[in-house]
Amino acid sequence: MGDTVPVGRRSLLIALVGTGLIVGVSACGSGATSTSPKPVKACSLLSGSEAQSIFALRSGYRAQQQTPTNQRSYCVYPGSNSGTYAISSVTWSPAELSRFEKAHDGRHPTTSGTLPSGESVPAPAFVKVEIDGHTAYWSARQPLPVNGTGNHPSLMTAAKNGYVVALSALGLTESQNEQILSRILGQL
Repeated sequence: MGDTVPVGRRSLLIALVGTGLIVGVSACGSGATSTSPKPVKACSLLSGSEAQSIFALRSGYRAQQQTPTNQRSYCVYPGSNSGTYAISSVTWSPAELSRFEKAHDGRHPTTSGTLPSGESVPAPAFVKVEIDGHTAYWSARQPLPVNGTGNHPSLMTAAKNGYVVALSALGLTESQNEQILSRILGQL
């Protein structure tokens, strides 16, 4: 897995930016609903004990809820091994849901992009997976590495009931990503 560093503020920011960039250009399935979904705190969708049952959390773990905006919420689950973590993001923005659906409708190809620094970011490559009857997409390697390392987090995304969920993880298997996303989707 190469060099790893603890999830610090800078690494967290890179992971969140990477998740936000990719969620903006990649997504899945129909999540349309007749009513707008209500704001939700990401940490309320997967408890620490549920996360602990899937992978070892850092000793003394407490939910690291990022203050929800009017359209998105994040929750950080730091692993017990250095550099291992999961970050869940949930959005209820109709614009994000629309972009999410367009990215996988077969008519709007995903393209590469450019960061404000001028660095090129290749288009993510997603594999379609089924999680409890919901279509999700998994990329084993996000185009953006964790700052200061050569480690690339995975990303698993899905939509349900008007919510778009993204799970960025480092040091977890596809199966662990699926278990986490399954529990989160079960709460929406």
